[in-house]
Amino acid sequence: MHIGIQIEAPEGWGQLPMGGVFHFLKSDAKRGRVLLVHFDRGTPTRQPKAQLLALERKKFEEGIALEKIIPTAEQSILPPWLKELEGIDLSQVDRERPNAKILHSSRVEDRFLNIAPSVCDFEGVMQSKDPEAELNRRARLCDPPQNETRFRVHFLTYMCFGRNMWVLLPPFHRIGHWDRYVHPDRKYGRPSLAFGRHYGNGSSKELTDRCVKAYLARAGLGKFLIEIYDDAMVYEFGCQRVVGESGMKLYVHPRGESFPTYWQFRYRVQQAIGIEEMQKTLYGAVRFRTRKAASLGPFSEEIANLMERMEADGYFTKERPKGYVEGSVLPPLCVVTGRDLLSGLKLGIGFSFGAEKHTAYRMMLFCMAVPKDYFGSLFGIKIDPQEWPNIGLPSNFGIDRGPGAKQDLIAEVEKRFPIKDMAPSYSGQSKATIETSNPRNMHAEGQPTYLASNLTPIQLAIKEILRLLKYNQADDMEGRFEPDSDLAFVPPSPIGLWSHYDRLFRNDAMPISIEDAVRLFLTPIEFSLHDDGVWLDQRRYFSTELEESGILDKVARSGKTGTKIQGYILDLCVRYIWVEVEGRLLQLEAMLRIRGDEETLWMSLAELEQWQEARRKTRSAFQVHQHAVGSEFVERFEDSTGQKWDSAVRRPGKPKRCATAKQEEAEARQVTSRRVA
Repeated sequence: MHIGIQIEAPEGWGQLPMGGVFHFLKSDAKRGRVLLVHFDRGTPTRQPKAQLLALERKKFEEGIALEKIIPTAEQSILPPWLKELEGIDLSQVDRERPNAKILHSSRVEDRFLNIAPSVCDFEGVMQSKDPEAELNRRARLCDPPQNETRFRVHFLTYMCFGRNMWVLLPPFHRIGHWDRYVHPDRKYGRPSLAFGRHYGNGSSKELTDRCVKAYLARAGLGKFLIEIYDDAMVYEFGCQRVVGESGMKLYVHPRGESFPTYWQFRYRVQQAIGIEEMQKTLYGAVRFRTRKAASLGPFSEEIANLMERMEADGYFTKERPKGYVEGSVLPPLCVVTGRDLLSGLKLGIGFSFGAEKHTAYRMMLFCMAVPKDYFGSLFGIKIDPQEWPNIGLPSNFGIDRGPGAKQDLIAEVEKRFPIKDMAPSYSGQSKATIETSNPRNMHAEGQPTYLASNLTPIQLAIKEILRLLKYNQADDMEGRFEPDSDLAFVPPSPIGLWSHYDRLFRNDAMPISIEDAVRLFLTPIEFSLHDDGVWLDQRRYFSTELEESGILDKVARSGKTGTKIQGYILDLCVRYIWVEVEGRLLQLEAMLRIRGDEETLWMSLAELEQWQEARRKTRSAFQVHQHAVGSEFVERFEDSTGQKWDSAVRRPGKPKRCATAKQEEAEARQVTSRRVA
């Protein structure tokens, strides 16, 4: 369990009513209480609200033990008023409105700056006697003073939804979602610059039906929508043309009946018919298919909660993996792991070649943030969520200030998860919890030796992942047990300790969506977009979601194959990639060109680059081979016939069909034709 998790009491419990959804905020041992938040979605005329509730800690934990309080089946990653935007990269919303007077990012930043001092002093707010009154006081201290209700909503929303600044986005997407047919006589929309704000007619169901009927009656191959509209205005709506004061003509109706503007006509027809069917009607099914459609083809003595603190460090495998192409010995694999200080559970794992690189730390944080059955699927491993249960990131963590602690990584993570400290390089005691859990290698005296593995980098990584699972289930954590009756029958493994404290909601993990984790921690890269999928060098990636997104249709219609598209990769395993498509993140899978061994799809980025280098050398040699083979067969022809390969003579005119030529043709046919028995 973690901060922000949504819980419910199916039959009610204490002051928690049946049917309500509450967000866990803080288990406060000092005051013996648990703080929960209930969010109200609000209405078009009323702003959302957030209500802070306090329960007795023993009463709450009793409800957990009796399963009277349980997590909700569906866990939202955005507040109720932004639920429709889940899965969209909110940081990109301003790209769709480049000329806006006020950017959404500015609104979000302004809201965050107001609550930032309180966010930094989160513990101070939570440990106050009345947190709600404390938040109201802090709202009044802002410059200028802020509305107390909105200040509380912004603060609690930010804390309960992963400290993601974009959850503070105003719900502008809910504006205008109403039925215009309710007011058919009122003119809405952008005012006419030429004829005034109230020029034109409203939108009624009858007018819409007439627009669709006019289109269906007049649409045809090669007939554009503007021509259909011109005909419909005269023959369907009965309009007449008059000359205005400016000398330009406009439509009027002799009996004052309603008629649509061109943009009203176009919008209603597209809404009813669909842009794809309209294009098929205009261009024809064949041209649409060929031009527009897509291809088918006791360091823990001050720790009270899980994920309150963690440490991360890297070690090198004693085995050196083999190369993909020539089987050469590659540099050792650097393995970075993160470990929880309370339970001793290893939270995440990452890899890099030859050195402790920042990519390994990023991969470790990605692994830590996402569900582990999902992470295992990226390597082809089936992992039960119960055997690696942690999800989310800690609010602070310590890592070695070594080569892996790249400053841009620290800066990126610190934006959302403040880092309280970093251990100095080569100072093992500053991160003793993680240092003591690293595998130990024996250093033999005498002539230097090394272990050359028969495993590829991917296979060696899978081995280290399984080693971590083994550690979590079998390592002895007896030294972390207090003489507490509740712990008497808890297995002394990291999993056992984690499960015990997690059931009591003593978990400070900060949730983060898979999409955010991909964007924040994986390596950004450019791919080539074609009408049959996404390509990385000579490897094609595809998914049903990519096909349904319509982007392949756009590429096919535009003819711009090879267009660059932004995405992300997991460096050690490029079986799967992620690409940005119209603000959404899609996961694609590598595809085989022919039916073959799927094991060839499991490779790292380094192995793929090694393969590409080998193929470039082979193609370079093949070009010389082509020329050599060409000259070889020319010589063989000349040796066999005594004639030149290019011995033909070009003559003017057409060949004459004289009697001698016909006789020779007949004789040649008799020689070359096979008799039929």
